[in-house]
Amino acid sequence: DSKQRREAEVRSLLDKLKPEMIALDPDTIGGIEESNKFARLERQRDIEDEANARKDAEGQVKKKEKKKMRGRSKIQKKLKRKQKNIVDEGVIKLREAREKEKAEKAAEKQRQ
Repeated sequence: DSKQRREAEVRSLLDKLKPEMIALDPDTIGGIEESNKFARLERQRDIEDEANARKDAEGQVKKKEKKKMRGRSKIQKKLKRKQKNIVDEGVIKLREAREKEKAEKAAEKQRQ
């Protein structure tokens, strides 16, 4: 049901488009997709670079995004998680100190 609804929406949007707005590259029609992942990515980058160069030439510059300080950003959480996984000398010393404290507490409990 949701697929039908989605297809109907796509069809209605395509009907709104003027045929002049749809442009196909005659070089790619009838061509074979390259199976090499790197070549495909390189071609995609080239196309993006050309489009960006055209935008810059036309004077269309990217707008600055507003900084919204509401809530916590997902990027901040990711960075904290990455920082948490970093193991260096200080972290190792802290872990050893915690283990010693736990061992001492366990020894005290056994004595009592």
